[in-house]
Amino acid sequence: MHPRIAAFFSNIGNPFLLFPVVISYLAARELGYKAAKPLLFTMLAIFGILAVFLFVRKQRGEITNLDVSNQKQRALNIYLPTIIMLLLAIAYFQWTKQPYVFRTLYVGLLLITCFALNFWKKISLHTVVATYLSSLLLSTNYWLGIAFFVFAFLIAWSRVVLERHTKTEVLLGWVVGSLFGLGYAWIF
Repeated sequence: MHPRIAAFFSNIGNPFLLFPVVISYLAARELGYKAAKPLLFTMLAIFGILAVFLFVRKQRGEITNLDVSNQKQRALNIYLPTIIMLLLAIAYFQWTKQPYVFRTLYVGLLLITCFALNFWKKISLHTVVATYLSSLLLSTNYWLGIAFFVFAFLIAWSRVVLERHTKTEVLLGWVVGSLFGLGYAWIF
C-alpha cells in the first residue's frame, strides 16, 4: 500500500471520526433521530472535548502526535480522559433515563481493556474501533458489515504501512475489537 493511500485510510479510520459516525447511524436507525438526539449530542461533546484536549497537548509539546502513537503517552492522553468522559456520559444517561447506560458501560469496558493491555503492548485503537464497529454493523446489515470488515482491514494495514503500529499490535487490536463485537451481539 502506498503511504498516501495508507494515510487516507488511517485518517478516515481515525476513531474520533469513525466511532461517532457509525454509532450515530446505528442509534438513528434503531431509535429514530429524535430519540437518538441525546446520544448524538453527548457523543459530539465527548469527541469535541477530547479533540480540543489533544490539540492543546500537541501544541504544548506534551504529546508527539495527535494519534498519540507513543505507548507511554496514551494512558494520560487517551485512555483516562476518555474513560472519565464516558463515566460522565453514563451519569447523564442515568439521570435523564436514556437507554444508553449499559451500552456506554460496555464501550467503557472495551477502553479499560485496551488501557490494561497498553501496559503490556501498545494496541491499535484504529483497528479495535474499526473491527468493533464492523461487528455492530454486521448484526444490523450483513453486507454493510462485511464491507466494513474489509475497510477495517485496510485501516489496520495502513497503520502498519505508516509505522504507527507493528503487525502484532494491529492483530491484538483485531482480536480485542472482534471479541467485544461478538460480546456485544451476545449481550445486547
